[in-house]
Amino acid sequence: MEKILQGQIHLADQRGFTKTQVLRRFSSFNYGDYFNEHRKPFGRLEVWNDEMLAGGSSTSVIIKSSCWFVLMPVTGEVLLKRPNGDTRLIDAGEVFVGYAVAGEALKLINLYKSDWINYVYIQLKENGDVSVPYDEIFKFDFTGRQNELIDLVPYSGRYPFRLHFGLFGGRADALYRVQNKNSLFYAFVLAGAFELQGRLMHERDGLALWQLDEADLEALSNNAVIVILEMLW
Repeated sequence: MEKILQGQIHLADQRGFTKTQVLRRFSSFNYGDYFNEHRKPFGRLEVWNDEMLAGGSSTSVIIKSSCWFVLMPVTGEVLLKRPNGDTRLIDAGEVFVGYAVAGEALKLINLYKSDWINYVYIQLKENGDVSVPYDEIFKFDFTGRQNELIDLVPYSGRYPFRLHFGLFGGRADALYRVQNKNSLFYAFVLAGAFELQGRLMHERDGLALWQLDEADLEALSNNAVIVILEMLW
């Protein structure tokens, strides 16, 4: 019988929502003006935002405390501009991992003139364990790798987390084994539906788990996509 682990599900329709003329933001954790007693940070994980940005528009992220951040385009591409002059264009099929200091303003730009783009922005607090900050773009391709979890940001000691992506057909399954027993686990469904460790998850649902050795998942629809974040310390 499958073991039901300690956890908390973040349903898509219960996320915080911010809407302007150019931005649609869904927040799985407390962010900006959104506050919910049950949406406080999960370990290092402070921000998991699912955002849409209008064509030819930009938005800024003001960093309140030093952190690692992850930028994942879902559709389209995002131009990232930083105060030091560093500019990165991140496309769908790529993930940017960076480090930002308190007070820094990250500018995210949609270069398409009329099309909206969708991206996920993640922020993990820094616990005084950064020696040499290192920014990097990781590329992934699902071609020939369906029904497996791709180790996108592997454990190297450089980052305090791992990141996996998976594209699955209906009824395909996989087993995720954590790096160590003290890790915290967060999963987010980008498309389709899954059963993950006995819990039903639909599109844009998130699930936090802790005190686990492994997590079993099964896709309940075709072309189901999941992102898994493991926080290592």
